[in-house]
Amino acid sequence: MINAMNYPKCPSCGHELLDRTDQCPFCGSDLSRRSLRSAGAQSNHLRKIIVLVAVMMAISGAAFTFFFAMNGRENAAGKEKISEQVIPSEANAQQCFENMYRILDAEDEYMDQNGRYADNIDELHQFDSALDLVCPESGMPYSIINTKQSVQVICPVHGEI
Repeated sequence: MINAMNYPKCPSCGHELLDRTDQCPFCGSDLSRRSLRSAGAQSNHLRKIIVLVAVMMAISGAAFTFFFAMNGRENAAGKEKISEQVIPSEANAQQCFENMYRILDAEDEYMDQNGRYADNIDELHQFDSALDLVCPESGMPYSIINTKQSVQVICPVHGEI
């Protein structure tokens, strides 16, 4: 029985090398230990780079997925809050319109006494402290717009009069 030995192979051409030499007798490749180590190190270095890039891509994908998932939840929660605020109840809508008409009446009285409309809702409130300045539906303040001919009171939920 012949004892089969494993002979080293040339990394360039793949031929079996029968003795230790610094150069492949078939293709002439440098087989010194330093060149063999650097060839192995280069392929090992390439593998590390590929693994690192793959890991970074996986982390980036997970981060984007998490970001968009959280952003979607926030948008859905925000839409639910907005829809709750925008749908007026009858009682609060009626109260809101009564408040806006009181503000218009106060503007008329302010105009009669001062010869001009109030510049803003705070100035009007100083004139008549009994005015409600916020919508009972949303809790948001009313605003007024004065022109030379008219006054508009605006509620962020119920609109303007």
